[in-house]
Amino acid sequence: MNEHSPHYRWEPGAGRDSDEVRAGREEARLAFELGNAVRQRRLALGLTQSELARRAGMTQPALSRLESGGPTPTIGVLERLAHALDAKLKVEFTDAA
Repeated sequence: MNEHSPHYRWEPGAGRDSDEVRAGREEARLAFELGNAVRQRRLALGLTQSELARRAGMTQPALSRLESGGPTPTIGVLERLAHALDAKLKVEFTDAA
């Protein structure tokens, strides 16, 4: 590599603890927890992904991505999922401890 390459001075692990990386990790963790909560509720009700997706007005692949921690859904999608899961959507802020 020559010295003009953007990777010339790259060091493994550099930037791993930056605010941006930490924020990305936290967002991924929350997306995973949300997807897992939807999956657990779906399984508790004995629903397939296809059935829940139909009830919520979405596609099975979109539901699969959500359950695996994919893109963060809109409040509207969450409301439709809550209704389809016979649940109440509750969004709250708590003290950071």
